[in-house]
Amino acid sequence: MRRFKSNNIFDKYTDMIYHIALGRLRNEEDAKDIVQEVFLYYIKHTQKVIGFNSEEHEKAWIIRVTTNLCYNHLKSASNSEIPLNSDIVQNQIFNEDEINIFESIKKLTDKYRKVFELFYISGFKIPEISRTLNISESAVKTRLKRARDTYRRLVSDGGE
Repeated sequence: MRRFKSNNIFDKYTDMIYHIALGRLRNEEDAKDIVQEVFLYYIKHTQKVIGFNSEEHEKAWIIRVTTNLCYNHLKSASNSEIPLNSDIVQNQIFNEDEINIFESIKKLTDKYRKVFELFYISGFKIPEISRTLNISESAVKTRLKRARDTYRRLVSDGGE
């Protein structure tokens, strides 16, 4: 196993982590907190373990940690969550069309939403999604097709 230098790790992954977290949490401050938490986990991980097999393995690990931290945050904050249609969120982060898109994506089942977000929002390729979610490439393609079909149906039905 090869150990990668972490001096460039912050520059390399900060934007990616932030965009994943913002896409899931829909809150700038929470996304910034997740970025910090991911790097804390990274530092702890690299102190305990020899390192990563490759740069691709490192990236997949960071994506997985980011996703897990976002889900944990959403679970713990579910009672105090600001609704997406509130004035605060509309004025600071998203316009009305973006809010409607996120609402439709949010209605996808978890396994379809993950591949949809990784592919369309985070810009990952099918092999990267396969490794990140630990599923076959054909499973990614199938889930992506079903997610697109469901998303189209939700949008055409007005989100119902």
